[in-house]
Amino acid sequence: RCGGPLAPRRCPSMANRWHRERNLVLITDPGPDPDDVKALIVSAVLHLQGAVCLAAVVANGGQQAEDRAALAQCVLDHLGVTDVPVGVGSAGKSYTAQPHEYALDGYEHVDRSRLHAGPDLLVRTLQNAPAAGVTLVCVSSLRDLADVMHSDPALVLSKVRAVAIQGGLEPAGASAADQGANKSEQSTES
Repeated sequence: RCGGPLAPRRCPSMANRWHRERNLVLITDPGPDPDDVKALIVSAVLHLQGAVCLAAVVANGGQQAEDRAALAQCVLDHLGVTDVPVGVGSAGKSYTAQPHEYALDGYEHVDRSRLHAGPDLLVRTLQNAPAAGVTLVCVSSLRDLADVMHSDPALVLSKVRAVAIQGGLEPAGASAADQGANKSEQSTES
C-alpha cells in the first residue's frame, strides 16, 4: 500500500502497479548535489498521487553506490513511499562525500538489506513492465542503462518507451579552471 503525508488518494496496489502510460525508472546519484534528490522527491510525490508509477530507483556513482541507494531509500521512507524498490547501481568514479550529503534524519538507520542489486532490479523491472511501458529518467551516470542495453538489447527495445537524460557536457581538452570560468561567464550573461 502506498501512503504517507503527501498522498491525497490511495495509489494502485502492487498487483496493479503499472500505470497505463506513465511508468518511471529513476537512475540517480543522490548526495553530491540537490538536483537528484529533487528529482526523487518529485517522482515519489507523483507516484503517491497516482500520476505516475515509480517502478524502481537505482542509485549509483562516487564509489559509494550503496550509500547513495540508502540515501534514496531514506528519502522515500520520509515521504511514505514503501512500495518502490531501490537498487545499488554501478560504482562510478571515486568521489569524497561532504558531511552534509548524507545528513538526513534516519539515514544511519536504513535497513540496507532492503536494497536490491541495481542491474537485477533494472532487468526484473523491465521484464515485468508492459510493452513500451517504461520511461527511464537518467540524472546520473548512464553506466547502469548501458550495461542492460548491452546484455539484453531486445528487452530494452521492447519495454522502454523513452529515455530522459539530464547531464552536462565538458568540452574536450578543457581544464577544470576553464570550465569554472565558462560557468561564471554564462551566469553573468543571463
